[in-house]
Amino acid sequence: MMLEVALKFEKAFIMYEEEDDKFLSYFLEKENGKKRIGPPTSIDRRSAFVFVQFLSTFYEVTLKISGTLHVTSNNFYHEVCEIHNVLTELADADDPLLSAMAASMKEKYNKYWGNADNINPMLFLAVLLDPRYKMRYLKYCFESLYDAETVAMITVKVESILQRLYAAYNVEVEGVMSSKESIGDPPSKPTFGKEKQKRRLLQNYMEQQHMGITENKSDTDVYLAEEPVNPLMNKFDILLWWKDNASKYKTLSLIAKDILVIPVSSVASESAFSTSGRILDPFRSSLSPKMVEALVCTQSWLKGSHEKTKFNKFLDESHSYELLELEEDKEGKMKDIAPSTEKTMNKIINVNDD
Repeated sequence: MMLEVALKFEKAFIMYEEEDDKFLSYFLEKENGKKRIGPPTSIDRRSAFVFVQFLSTFYEVTLKISGTLHVTSNNFYHEVCEIHNVLTELADADDPLLSAMAASMKEKYNKYWGNADNINPMLFLAVLLDPRYKMRYLKYCFESLYDAETVAMITVKVESILQRLYAAYNVEVEGVMSSKESIGDPPSKPTFGKEKQKRRLLQNYMEQQHMGITENKSDTDVYLAEEPVNPLMNKFDILLWWKDNASKYKTLSLIAKDILVIPVSSVASESAFSTSGRILDPFRSSLSPKMVEALVCTQSWLKGSHEKTKFNKFLDESHSYELLELEEDKEGKMKDIAPSTEKTMNKIINVNDD
């Protein structure tokens, strides 16, 4: 986002270089014996534009998986496949900087997502329980990432897990149904007349036809055999769909409610790429800038090295700096007060003399 905003003011920075001498003199000065880097050249701006296009994919994915007002588990694996395709494409790009960065990120991606056995199968089930995709789309995603042997293995694994979940949840559903049947329904009144008898025959016929179609088939088999919902449908509410079809898929709807409610990420999108974002929370917003800088540096040291660090020495130095700042502030205030106090005393002396 910062790069995107900076690119919008490209002409403004070019005008600064042409008209403002202080802008160029700032970069000519040396800091700690080294010349400052800058100002940005046309090559730097071109690289920034490439980085914006590259990072926008990950930014959009972060917003999707960090959402709290919509279901995220059924969309996560789509984004994983999309990132895989983007990294694979950019790793073979002509730009050496972009290809090197994409290749480095691809290595880390393979560490977490390259091996299908390390992926939580609930992510697969969340896609399978989305009526817009089901198993066909899931297989298509597998084929874009893995070889045929691995695809067959993962598919069998996902189906097996779903069947085991169905068996476990079905015990609870059958227990509820048997308890309702034990109570018993009130006896129905006998119906008479040719018209009512005809309706009753038709109703029995329709029930037998439905039982013939779904005979020896579980909710899972019926659900997977049906045609999926149009995936291009706008504003599709997956939770509402399962609520409307809960009576049709009694057991499977319970599984869907438990799996789809799982949040993919508990990290807020604002702090996903930020180190200091987790420090400046509402409870620590009163920290001084120097203390924030010290905390960020300490966190960086801990992550970058495992050597023992003498924290007491740095804490003592930080404390002494704060004391010096307080003393300087007090001296400055006393200097401001002294002239006014001297004028007041002179007035009092003059009044007494008069």
